[in-house]
Amino acid sequence: MDVDEKSHKKEAGRKKRRRSDKQEQVVEDQQSKPGKRKKAVTDPVFEIESKKLRPSKEIENDDEARVSTEESPAKEPKEPSKRQMKKEKLQRKIAEQKESSKLEAAQKAITYISKWKHAKSDWKFEKLRQIWLMDHLLDHNSVPDSIFPIALEYFEGCKGMARQQLVKKMMQVVKKVEEQVASNEDETEATATSEYLRARQILQALPTEA
Repeated sequence: MDVDEKSHKKEAGRKKRRRSDKQEQVVEDQQSKPGKRKKAVTDPVFEIESKKLRPSKEIENDDEARVSTEESPAKEPKEPSKRQMKKEKLQRKIAEQKESSKLEAAQKAITYISKWKHAKSDWKFEKLRQIWLMDHLLDHNSVPDSIFPIALEYFEGCKGMARQQLVKKMMQVVKKVEEQVASNEDETEATATSEYLRARQILQALPTEA
C-alpha cells in the first residue's frame, strides 16, 4: 500500500469519527434540553427558595381571607315572619288583658271593702270580692297598708267555711316561717316579712270557735 492510499484512509477515518462525534453531540444536546428543565425544577436551591416562598403566600392568603371576613358586613338578623309577629302581638294582648283584669279586680275589691266601712247603706255582700280579698290579704301590692286594717276588721266577723279556710292559710304561712327559724336562719329577718306579720295579725283578729 503506498503512502497516498494510507493517507486517504486516515483522512476518511477522521471524517467518519467527526461525523460520529457530531451525531453524539446532537443526541446529547437533544437529551440535555429536557434534562435542564427537569434540573431547574429539582434544583436544591430552587426547592429551598420555593419552600421559603410557599408559607409566606399561605400567610398572605390567610391574612387576605381574615381581612375580607372582617370587612364583610355582619349578616343582619332575619326579620320575624308575619306568623311570628302575629303570635307575639297576640301574646302581648293577652298579657295586657290579664294585667288589666288584675288591676280591675283589685280596684273592685278595695271599693267593696271601703263601702263596707264607710258607706254600709250602699254596700252589699259579694262572695267573689270576699274570696279575692282572702286570696290577696298577704300581698301588700294588692291590698295596700292603708286598706289592710279595714280588711282585718271585715274578717273579724267571718264564720263558717270562710273562717276555716282563712285560718288554714294563715297557719301555713306562720308554720313555714317558724320552721325556717328552727333551721338556724336569721329569726329577725324571717319574722319581719310582710306576709308573716299580716298572717299573725289575721290569726289574732279571727274569732275563736265556740
